[in-house]
Amino acid sequence: MKSAEGFLVGVLVGAVGALLLAPASGAETRQELRRAMDKGRDRLKDLELAAEERMGVLLDEIQEKTARLMDAGGDLMESKRDDLLEAIQVAKRALAEEREIFLRATRARRAAEIAEEGL
Repeated sequence: MKSAEGFLVGVLVGAVGALLLAPASGAETRQELRRAMDKGRDRLKDLELAAEERMGVLLDEIQEKTARLMDAGGDLMESKRDDLLEAIQVAKRALAEEREIFLRATRARRAAEIAEEGL
């Protein structure tokens, strides 16, 4: 989710640059900044929703595959059980990464909202 963080930093840097270099009045510049912050916030919300969706899909897939493998588990040899456990661990790590992406997007959105309130 580095792209979301980079996007937020880019919005903030652009906003500061616009303030310093814009020939527009203060009111016009603030309005532009608000629009840029709104766009940034909307983008972060979209990324947050996408991460949330991906987590839900991933969790459903993990549960479905685990249930199927566990049903067939009685017939599996010891090596197949090890493969199953490894697959579950990989899925758990992937889910943890998705959660981290979601948390970073949420933090970035909150930071943008706080920054906007400061304007």
